[in-house]
Amino acid sequence: MTSPKKIVVVGGTGMFGGSVARSLKDNPEFEVVLTTRDPNSPKASKCREEGFLLVKANSWNAAELGLVLAGAYGVFLNTDSDDLNFKNEVGPPESAMGKIVIDAAIRQNVKYFVFSGLPQSNRLTNGEVSILSFDNKTAIANYGRKAGFEAFVEVNCGWAMDIFFMETLSEFEDLSYGADSMDLRGDDYGDAVHAVFLEPSKYANHIIWAISDVASFQDVVDTYNRLTGTQVARFVPQTEPLKASTPGKTKEVNGLRNYCHYVQGKYCNNQVTSGRLLREMRALKAVATEARGKGHASTQSIDGFLRENAPVKLQSMSKI
Repeated sequence: MTSPKKIVVVGGTGMFGGSVARSLKDNPEFEVVLTTRDPNSPKASKCREEGFLLVKANSWNAAELGLVLAGAYGVFLNTDSDDLNFKNEVGPPESAMGKIVIDAAIRQNVKYFVFSGLPQSNRLTNGEVSILSFDNKTAIANYGRKAGFEAFVEVNCGWAMDIFFMETLSEFEDLSYGADSMDLRGDDYGDAVHAVFLEPSKYANHIIWAISDVASFQDVVDTYNRLTGTQVARFVPQTEPLKASTPGKTKEVNGLRNYCHYVQGKYCNNQVTSGRLLREMRALKAVATEARGKGHASTQSIDGFLRENAPVKLQSMSKI
């Protein structure tokens, strides 16, 4: 019997990293190791309770990374663009952290690297829309593709469905980024990455768009109202600049809207959000769910997501 392949999830206590870790954990083919800066944090404690192996490793510390990456088959990385230092441009940029992790993986002869990236907004808009997090993620991806891995793969997400119920985004009228919303359920993201690690060479230098469903914001509103039997949700396109909690976040959300307007809703690197992208994602989902021993499962739909969440969230959405 062969030994399980070690996958290191850098920053595994976050939403995307956690999704990847939970999916891989169900497959005995893999040994899942999570890194965390603070092993005593509530998120880290919860991961340990769920049976995960956590190792303290700061992503700025090459020596700590080297220890945890030794013997790894693959690495998953999602840098935290919402880190206040990154957002406010204090200290080294997000791209510097990504390069440190990539270099550490190369030194440990890691073969396969999966990165959670973002659209190449600066290039696609001919420099008219520069978004700090997008630019830094693009720099990391460009660096990773040339680093020397047998396969470097981007698995990029659309609009996470879970965001609809975040306190800061509880008013749909703030959601006016474009004609299409490429919606992702967090569980589906982890399954997409899982499927890539099963056949990483197949996806070398490929960008996968992790999309669970395709719908406009008006579709989301209509579905919510239909399922709850109310008319409390509404979509009112904003024409004025948006405001967020900090100057850095305000700049980012306006940049995101400007990008989506520039590409006319074609968020996925200026590709039409077609059935092809959704079919690719559903194929990955099918491969991963079978590997997890869960039989067949399709990607989450807006209807299905709201059926699970709208009844218990209705009170918090009453101001919409």
